[in-house]
Amino acid sequence: MNIEEIRKLIIKEEAEFPKTFASYEERDYGLLFHNTENKDSNDSNHAVIYPEKITDLHLVLNSIADFYRSKGLCDYFSIYHPSVEDYFINNAKILKECGYQFTICPDTRIMLLTEENIIDTPKRLDIRRIEKWDERIEKDVLSCVAYKEHFKDVNKNSMNKNNYLFIGYLENEAVSLLAFHVSKYGITRFDEMGTTEKHKNKGYAREMNRFAVDFLRERNLPIAYQWPAHGTSERITTEAGFRVAFTLPSGYATLAE
Repeated sequence: MNIEEIRKLIIKEEAEFPKTFASYEERDYGLLFHNTENKDSNDSNHAVIYPEKITDLHLVLNSIADFYRSKGLCDYFSIYHPSVEDYFINNAKILKECGYQFTICPDTRIMLLTEENIIDTPKRLDIRRIEKWDERIEKDVLSCVAYKEHFKDVNKNSMNKNNYLFIGYLENEAVSLLAFHVSKYGITRFDEMGTTEKHKNKGYAREMNRFAVDFLRERNLPIAYQWPAHGTSERITTEAGFRVAFTLPSGYATLAE
């Protein structure tokens, strides 16, 4: 696949990924994700729109607002910026007329696993693949991630052969976590990386990334992608073999009520 083909697949995957943990309704113009049990989760309560399928943006924006009002989520939902560059800016007048305000964020830097893994760390962790959820695993998982309930929903509801959840243990104590899944679009999405506060800055995230990249390649899994959450993440994943391939527009619109 060339870069443009990969880009299109990643856009599809990013649009549909929340289907694994949130309820949703499909419309001609996009997807409406909702979860009244987890109102504060942006990924669980947002709309995805497909500009190429929209002929009347006023109608679409009003329809989206009506849908989330009916769910009691008008104060919690957002519309994610579509993959079309400057779409919100170019449609600012219509958004305002329909009662929306929008925020433009820095573009998302999509990194692909295209280079060799050069991470060289001692093997200190007992890294285990988790394939069954129970109370002990829940405790271990949640100790490693920031958005605890969101990550719990994602993984508890989607543990199957295409989802890979790894926990690194140090003397049977959960220290670090890494998760990815193979999409139906033939790409591998890195979903989460995290280390407990007690064990940050000790090189465990690097060890987890080295393990994950080797695991991917040994099993000939499809090309992997992720985006760096911060500078440290980008440095580690660059050492693991990821490189920035392109960017995607980022931002959101919310009702100004």
